[in-house]
Amino acid sequence: MTIPFVKMHGAGNDFVVVDHREPFLPADCGALFAAMCDRRRGVGADGVLLLERSGRLDFVMRYFNSDGGHADFCGNGARCIARFALQVGLGASGSVSFETAVGDKSARLLADGRIELAFGAVDAAEPRTVNACGRDFSGRFVVTGVPHFVVGVPDVSAVDFAAWSPALRAHAGFGAAGANVDWASRLADGRVAMRTWERGVEGETLACGSGAIATALWAVAEGASSPVTVRTAGGDDLVVALTETPQGRLATLTGPAVVVFGGAWPQG
Repeated sequence: MTIPFVKMHGAGNDFVVVDHREPFLPADCGALFAAMCDRRRGVGADGVLLLERSGRLDFVMRYFNSDGGHADFCGNGARCIARFALQVGLGASGSVSFETAVGDKSARLLADGRIELAFGAVDAAEPRTVNACGRDFSGRFVVTGVPHFVVGVPDVSAVDFAAWSPALRAHAGFGAAGANVDWASRLADGRVAMRTWERGVEGETLACGSGAIATALWAVAEGASSPVTVRTAGGDDLVVALTETPQGRLATLTGPAVVVFGGAWPQG
């Protein structure tokens, strides 16, 4: 059996995307997906996206981190799978609606080629201070599909990223599953720089969509105005708009979603 796939990236956050509307994969794909994501021996990716049938909307999105474990959500992954869905003929008028583990989402193709994801309602970022590596870290905790702890620093390139990030990611204060860790600093041009340590990848990714939303919520809590332009570690910009409505604060995430190549993975 071979597994047809498309390699995509959203601002450098990269994925293996599989059209699984006609199911053919085994129930337990953890080891398979970890092998596909291996950057030396596989395709190389931060995670795997499955496009599956929905009885209500255009499709169902399922996401797995590069360690093979299921994750509830991925913001850049959602934008990438939306573009993929449009390319295989789903949706209408350049828009798709889809199911995720954290609720229904929608996305649309903009005139400039970027994909805008309507994430939906978000909570305020909660101030929190935790101790790790013998020091206190003051930041804001927020769940944007998955949990994030955003720590403001003067310069994201100057933090002891490799030591502090995993210690905070696994901090007992964030529960057994831990949290993604985002380092954020406001730039002179009004943008916000971000670096993210992702759960399931257990390392830095070049971008993180849910982390960009969390970082924008941190920035607004610190006095910034919407929309917030987040400069990712890979050098791309993700734009987060936060709109106050009677239903609460709604977030959109806009940025690139690019097809890199297609292929077939030999399995079995």
